[in-house]
Amino acid sequence: MRRLAPALLALGLLVLAPTAAFAHDALEATNPAAGTTVTQLPSSVVLTFSETPLEIGTQVEVTGPSGSVSSGAPTISGRDVTQALAPSAPGGDYTVSYRVTSDDGHPVTGTFSFHATIGLDGSTATAGATVHVQSAPTSDDGEGSLLVPILLTVVGTLVLLGLGGFLVLRGRDAERS
Repeated sequence: MRRLAPALLALGLLVLAPTAAFAHDALEATNPAAGTTVTQLPSSVVLTFSETPLEIGTQVEVTGPSGSVSSGAPTISGRDVTQALAPSAPGGDYTVSYRVTSDDGHPVTGTFSFHATIGLDGSTATAGATVHVQSAPTSDDGEGSLLVPILLTVVGTLVLLGLGGFLVLRGRDAERS
């Protein structure tokens, strides 16, 4: 019983480890902000994540009234991913689609939209902003949910409690004999 206690304690700590280890990077902010109207289209779009993303697999596609206006590859500086825009980008509605590799190695994808009244080319948007819906970032492998780690923690705790109770009762029966 004395030899088993440290093993049970180690297993319990492993099962009860914080579920934050299962979380992927999250998009915390964008510039321009999702769902907003800006007067002047900026020369780049900036996405800020909760952790520094890995450079491998990083993609940012900015699409406007004239199609894709992304210029060059996105750059990573700390938690910020920056995508330059073409100087010929007109005013209008823009959608930003991104895919980054989380610092834990899992891909995170999402989209958001904004409206620019005046484009980088000096043109004015021909119509007002349409309704913009921000979609939540997702993990391509479906592990973005905390439900699985929470269920594993609950089940693991119940198994450990049952095993511990069994061993205690077994030890008492052995002492009586």
